[in-house]
Amino acid sequence: MKKPLPRIAMIASERFPHHNTNTQQVIKNVNSMHQIGMDVELIIPANAQQFFKPNYDQAEEIAKYYNVSNNLKIKVLKTVPTSGLKLEKFFHSLVATIYAVFSKQYHLIYSRNKFAVLLAFFFGEKVMFETYRRLGDESPKTMRWFAKRAQSDKFVGMVLHSHVSRESMLKVGFPKEKLLTLHNGVDNSDMLPILSKKEAREQLKLGINKKYVVYTGNMQKNKCIESLVDIATYLPDLIFLLVGGKPEDITRLTAYCEAKKVDNVILVERLPIKEVSPYLYAADALIIPPVSAPMEKFGRTVLPFKLFPYLAAGRPIVAPNLADMRELIQHGENGILVNPDDAAQNAEAIRLLFSDEKMQEKLAANAAKTSRSLTWEARAERFKQWLMNQWPMIIEEWK
Repeated sequence: MKKPLPRIAMIASERFPHHNTNTQQVIKNVNSMHQIGMDVELIIPANAQQFFKPNYDQAEEIAKYYNVSNNLKIKVLKTVPTSGLKLEKFFHSLVATIYAVFSKQYHLIYSRNKFAVLLAFFFGEKVMFETYRRLGDESPKTMRWFAKRAQSDKFVGMVLHSHVSRESMLKVGFPKEKLLTLHNGVDNSDMLPILSKKEAREQLKLGINKKYVVYTGNMQKNKCIESLVDIATYLPDLIFLLVGGKPEDITRLTAYCEAKKVDNVILVERLPIKEVSPYLYAADALIIPPVSAPMEKFGRTVLPFKLFPYLAAGRPIVAPNLADMRELIQHGENGILVNPDDAAQNAEAIRLLFSDEKMQEKLAANAAKTSRSLTWEARAERFKQWLMNQWPMIIEEWK
């Protein structure tokens, strides 16, 4: 007899659509669950346009912006409209949870928002929490308190984006059988059309015979993009092409380049998701800032989202030798791992890479191979199987 699937309420208190990476992660996650047949409804706060533009369709805008199915189940709640003040973080989490609880439509409430999960838990609902952060290290007292409550059958489990995050939760006492590591994934449709290096450079009007080290992603201060400028000072024959900054980031980094007298760095402002892949295909190497602060100091970057399209692009990857990176990058096999916070060593490692064409070919081929098992659909299937196999008693209640 086929096991039943639960109806899931996915509560997200972010602004949709929006360029923040966490919004992309939520939408790709929901879309992949939908694609494999899971019954999930995303409950989100209304944008200001939803209040003032009668014909505005937020669900349609989400589908276009994130390049996902236009028939996702999306419930838009008109509480406090989303804005830079982020008042919706609290108000939507409160109202969405109350809606999910009292509508009696759902078997499971799932969120990356701690407040929504705790509130639903205290209402007696079955809940799941998802996070990329090492919360056991960041907030040990709070997480130990949470871990004690996690023994309850109402707490179905926690999805972690890395083994590093999972270990953090184990340290504060979460039951290991309720912790599931699921690396994020790549949506291969975002990588289309697949381009050769020459085709990508022609499309972007880049030099065909030049050497490019490419970064794509956020450029706010806690991402330490200045480290890439520091590396560029040692490699004047290479061009560092950095894509994804907001105007204020571009201004800050331009000033830093000028102060360092660096002229081999090109800065490109933030682009829609579908316009990023040509920059990946145009690269001779892709780089993640080889610094420790984003994970160790700020705690906001653990196994960064950009790694998955980097792998799918099939280009050599340069990354810091940190615990999260070692989960997916094997030095000398599908990427090179360099010393964090050591611009001179990083530059020398890149110089050696660019002098070895066979190594570049090997790393590129193995990166693409690694990516094949890291799709969003594969992630959703792993979650589905874990949920079905791990909780037979709960599933019995869903029948």
